[in-house]
Amino acid sequence: MSSITLSLELACSRDEAARFAAVELFLAEVAQDASAEPPAELDALFGAKARETILGLAGHPQPLGITCRYDRDTSVMTLVAIDGRPNLGALPVLLLWLYPEKLPIAYAVHVTERPELAVWTMVGLNRIEITQHEGEVAARLEALRTIGEVPRRLDLLPTRPLPTSED
Repeated sequence: MSSITLSLELACSRDEAARFAAVELFLAEVAQDASAEPPAELDALFGAKARETILGLAGHPQPLGITCRYDRDTSVMTLVAIDGRPNLGALPVLLLWLYPEKLPIAYAVHVTERPELAVWTMVGLNRIEITQHEGEVAARLEALRTIGEVPRRLDLLPTRPLPTSED
């Protein structure tokens, strides 16, 4: 299978970067102990059923395949793929939950051997758009910013029960 490169840099505070790190750590704990519970700060973000919501959004039991690095000097968090296998279905919805105040956000992915074939994903509160044309990204982000305060149209909750050890 081909390796995938993820390119996402997000200007944010250390506390904001800690949100993604907390999800990443919780998912690693679940991989070791299926009964692990999320920390209180994730309960505050994801609500009363934080564990079920996070596992559903992250596509558990599939690994997240994404890690974060935070640069204190520049106040930038960088998300990168682990072993070239990021869970690209989970990333947009996690960004919606973790960073609604930062939206819209754009990021690119490409097969590592073919960087000229990048695919851009733009995540807004009401829409997720995908394009292969980098030149369209800035205009699409601006259009997503101008949509304004309209009700969220994306269903962000898991719609199927999580697998159990008996499955």
